[in-house]
Amino acid sequence: MNPAKLIAAVVPVVIVLIGLLSSMYIIDEREQAVITRLSRPVRVIVGDVADDRYESIKGAVQETARNLAKGAEVEVARGAGLYFKRPFIDTVNRFPDTLLFYDAEPEDVILADKKKLIVDNFARWRIEDPLLFWISVQDELRARGRLDDIIYSTVREELGRNDLIEVIRTSNRMIEAPLAPAEDAVVEEIVVSAVEASDDPSRQIIQRGRERIMDTVSRRADEQARKQFGIRIVDVRIKRAELLPDNLQAVFERMTAERSRISKAYRSDGGKQSEIIKSETDKRVQVLLAEARRDAEMVRGQGEAEALGIIAESFGSNAELYRFIRTLEVMEKDTPDGSEFIIGIDSSIYRAIRGPEGP
Repeated sequence: MNPAKLIAAVVPVVIVLIGLLSSMYIIDEREQAVITRLSRPVRVIVGDVADDRYESIKGAVQETARNLAKGAEVEVARGAGLYFKRPFIDTVNRFPDTLLFYDAEPEDVILADKKKLIVDNFARWRIEDPLLFWISVQDELRARGRLDDIIYSTVREELGRNDLIEVIRTSNRMIEAPLAPAEDAVVEEIVVSAVEASDDPSRQIIQRGRERIMDTVSRRADEQARKQFGIRIVDVRIKRAELLPDNLQAVFERMTAERSRISKAYRSDGGKQSEIIKSETDKRVQVLLAEARRDAEMVRGQGEAEALGIIAESFGSNAELYRFIRTLEVMEKDTPDGSEFIIGIDSSIYRAIRGPEGP
């Protein structure tokens, strides 16, 4: 075949294929797009979104189109898949249709009580009006710069209206003092009174708290971002809030003094309880000893009474035995240890020892 004829046959086919390929494009489930014709928006395509969100996006896009050019209409389509456009004159501008993350650099914020915090916040956002987003910022990088201005200014303004205690606490739930036994009312009362007498943040009453403050920040920032850039800010939260080194040292010193007061209260009450326990124990010991001595004396008295009864009965039946034992008792009592003596045969002692039948 003649090369010229071959080229003449192939070139139209290639042109047709290029035109066909340039007229097709695919929208992913996680994408949305604005199609412009010679820099004028003509169509907006969103992914597979719910009906309520689709209607919301559709209304926002139509309102933006009317504000852009009076009476202008922009087609809004939904669903991922294959779409067609006019080749060479239509441009597809793609944007993510997912929840995006914004992380700000830590910044200094002065609170209402003149304390300075280093605040590191983050936000979650998404593109709610693709047309307004394309008109105002055009891409995600520029959008992050605009969000930085809105979110930081709103965070600084809202935190500047509140004291430190409002920023660091979320509720008025009291934090129980550590190591305080629930059944020990005395210790509980001492510790609570010692803490409430100080400026411990865990015992101060708040009016709003961090959660409500950040909800207000999210709402205000969302209103501005929607109106200016077609961005919906889902949530703004504080990731980290730290005091400056000077203020941090002051807080540590106050916390140390507070814990010292609590420990002293524990030690004082512990000493008091120790004395109470010791006195009760000594009292109990004395009562037990007295009862034991009483019982011992009673038993001893009963034994002696029984012994005397037995002795009396024995001596009553044998007078000579009684006289002999009594004589020995007198000799044992009146004679010093180691003494030696001579007994005459005419002495009463000799006669008692000898007995009536003795020699």
